[in-house]
Amino acid sequence: MAARLAHRGPDDEGLYVAPSSQVAIAARRLSIIDVEGGHQPLANEDGTVWAVHNGEIYNHPSLQRRLTRAGHELRTRCDTEVLVHLYEDFDADLVHALDGMFAFAILDERRERLLLARDRFGEKPLFYSVGPKRLAFASELTSLLAGVGEAAPRLDLEALDAYFTLGYVPSPSTLVHGVRQLPAGCVLDVDLRTGQADERVYWEPPVPDGRLAGMSVPDLVRETAELLERSVRSRLVADVPLGVLLSGGMDSTLITALARRNGPVRTFTVGYEASDLSEAPEAARIAAQLGTDHEQITLSLADLGRHAERVVGRLDQPLADPATCALHAVCRLAREHVTVAMGGEGADEVFGGYPRYAWLRRAESAPRVLPSVLRAGAERGIRELKLNGRRGRLADVLNQKTTAARHLDWVSEGRRAARATIYGPALAGVAHSSEVERRVARSLDGASALEGRLMRLDQGMWLVDDVLAKADRAGMIASLELRTPFLERTLVEFAASVPTTTHLRHGGKALLREALKLIAPDVRPRSKTAFRVPLAACLRGPLAASLDDRLLGGRALAHGLFEADAVRTALDEHRGGRDRAALLWPLYVFAVWYERVDVSP
Repeated sequence: MAARLAHRGPDDEGLYVAPSSQVAIAARRLSIIDVEGGHQPLANEDGTVWAVHNGEIYNHPSLQRRLTRAGHELRTRCDTEVLVHLYEDFDADLVHALDGMFAFAILDERRERLLLARDRFGEKPLFYSVGPKRLAFASELTSLLAGVGEAAPRLDLEALDAYFTLGYVPSPSTLVHGVRQLPAGCVLDVDLRTGQADERVYWEPPVPDGRLAGMSVPDLVRETAELLERSVRSRLVADVPLGVLLSGGMDSTLITALARRNGPVRTFTVGYEASDLSEAPEAARIAAQLGTDHEQITLSLADLGRHAERVVGRLDQPLADPATCALHAVCRLAREHVTVAMGGEGADEVFGGYPRYAWLRRAESAPRVLPSVLRAGAERGIRELKLNGRRGRLADVLNQKTTAARHLDWVSEGRRAARATIYGPALAGVAHSSEVERRVARSLDGASALEGRLMRLDQGMWLVDDVLAKADRAGMIASLELRTPFLERTLVEFAASVPTTTHLRHGGKALLREALKLIAPDVRPRSKTAFRVPLAACLRGPLAASLDDRLLGGRALAHGLFEADAVRTALDEHRGGRDRAALLWPLYVFAVWYERVDVSP
């Protein structure tokens, strides 16, 4: 199992087998803090409590001082060691003392107990499976499956349906029956004598309460800047070189400007040849203004195709966000110079950066205010009008009756409606399932403003299982650790106390925009755009042969998961000039995974 995680920890490996309970814990280490002395697994003073840990505990220096004053003997400067001593003092409540991104396991031999925990936002993954006289856990799904040692596990068809709709598998589900993702902000407490495993929540994204409505906007901006600066400073702690992934947008520009206050900074970006999607020119301009040591990689379509095949072929669970490929490319570039990099993940979800937060609320009355062509689209349906692009998607979304359905149809780019035709006989039973819609609808229930509920929904689903999973996998495949300053707990809880109307002023992220004026008044980042890739062109060019091969000749069609005629039609339409990448890419990513992982339908 540990060998499957060598990319996560290329610097060191360790194993401990408890003689009394026949429990083994292992770790692969990317050495960042106390490079020479931080070998894992790591024990307390008498060797009865052991820990393995993936991630970083940013407040470990203060915790080490606190533990030393309490009489503990610390042998290393490694952040992992604080876990065993905090556990001795606070039991499972140790998680409340931690500021960081982590997935860890603590083995208590005296009590025959295993404690697993995942950080508040799900920055680090943790999979587990509990069976008769067996418990397995790992940082990646394929690693866990390597240690289960059973006949080919079964595909979870409901999770596959959710994946196809959303482009990711929402935790706690996985694509494999009997395997769960430990949800963000949760612990799993296992009694090794009885096999009883109890999963419980210790933290959830805060409910927006607007209790700071009486605070002036300038004061809110100053508080935002101070909290973000404190977060960046804590995430600069490392015994190895560190940099920033700079896109030229507001989020990464803020991180870069704050990091630059603390000394020289290396920045990295990715661009594309002959594409208006390239971020490289704006990123280079910002880097020059802030005085960073800047590197960029420029990808041709052929380069992008190679990166896509590399990334998709190494994903432990399908993730159909095409930006993963470009992010991995810039992570590979950064890894040539640094071991750790910071990024801007979480800013949109925490500070209201997505325009749909505002327009979904307005959608109830949209047919009365939109131009006649979109009203007609809502009334007669998208297929009849054959609208393309964002206008077509908007007309399709307006044809739905509930906010949950509108939200899903927008984020799924029409895949939710396509299930009825694209699913084969093996998926017929879930083709009209609405479990994902029910989950979204439950999340949107409440008395607070809809925009705030949508932000919290994204923090609990999209952020965890797409944005952060993408950052983790893209970075770790390159053996690069990515840190996210916008997800410091105090900063997130402060943002939830700000009225959503304040966040959404002037198109969203109003507090961050004003904070940047305080931090770097002469710097003007590019306007808000998604981190995009020229996927449609890539699927018509370098990946065309592989796309046909995987979708028409692979196991997914042979096992009746998808309809061959519908897939062939989508391929023909895409080759003919209609952009069908949003449908074809999730199918391709799944097909590659399904060929590689031994699961049965």
